Amino acid sequence: MRNHLNSIHAVALANLAEVTSGLAVTTGLPPSARGIPTTLSIAFLKKARGTLTAEARCEIPDASREAEHDFESVIADAAGHVVARATVRWRIGPAPAQ
Repeated sequence: MRNHLNSIHAVALANLAEVTSGLAVTTGLPPSARGIPTTLSIAFLKKARGTLTAEARCEIPDASREAEHDFESVIADAAGHVVARATVRWRIGPAPAQ
């Protein structure tokens, strides 16, 4: 998805940052917990062109009580230059009983 600057659209980068943080967070949560993204802020540092790689690393917090936690996603181009840096806030806690 390209914009008028012939680079990848800002909202596409935001979506990539959110899904990357979600994969990092939710794959580590126990089955009894859930995570819900509540806030996303992103800084666009450079025009995003070509192949991009997104990375998010996180320590999985205590999911036995509901709390909000911030996780960072970093998006880089093929040359390794960081094109965007995002912080995604997740509300993590026990999943409601069904």
